[in-house]
Amino acid sequence: MPQRPPEEPTSLIDSMRSVLKRLKMDDGDSVGSVFQSWDAVVGPDIAQHIQPVKLDGGVLIVDATDAGWATQFRFLEADVKQRFFEHTGSRIDSIVVRQKRRR
Repeated sequence: MPQRPPEEPTSLIDSMRSVLKRLKMDDGDSVGSVFQSWDAVVGPDIAQHIQPVKLDGGVLIVDATDAGWATQFRFLEADVKQRFFEHTGSRIDSIVVRQKRRR
């Protein structure tokens, strides 16, 4: 059996982008910029009670510590989307707010 020449190594970043594309998810740069800039964009008070969980195709899913914070954050959705675009260049189409389950 003839031997195949060794393949060139693929960078981890390129591999992750490929996986995200196949899963129809945002690229790693967008996901990273949203998660890295969360506290700066929403402020420390909100960040203490609302945390990003997933960015999938322009839909940002966040968890709230309780129903009050979840409700308040829903009213801020348009402002948060605009601030993310201005701060990171990432466009968020909608935000789904979930309340964390109590254990």
